[in-house]
Amino acid sequence: MKSRRKVIVSKRISVSIPDLTHEKLQRWADIEGTNLADLASYLLRREVEIAEKEGRLKSPEEKANNNTQN
Repeated sequence: MKSRRKVIVSKRISVSIPDLTHEKLQRWADIEGTNLADLASYLLRREVEIAEKEGRLKSPEEKANNNTQN
């Protein structure tokens, strides 16, 4: 049997944030030497990982295991 490789595809979203938050994020991105979109992407990924670790969000692996056990 062939093993399936999971293809990672990036998705785009659009969000609205207050002006002050945008200014602060832009300053942070400038300090880090990156652009605002990359910083926002990193922060979102980090928060999702934290939510998974804290049990507030099931990881895809946990969901798959629950579905196969039922």
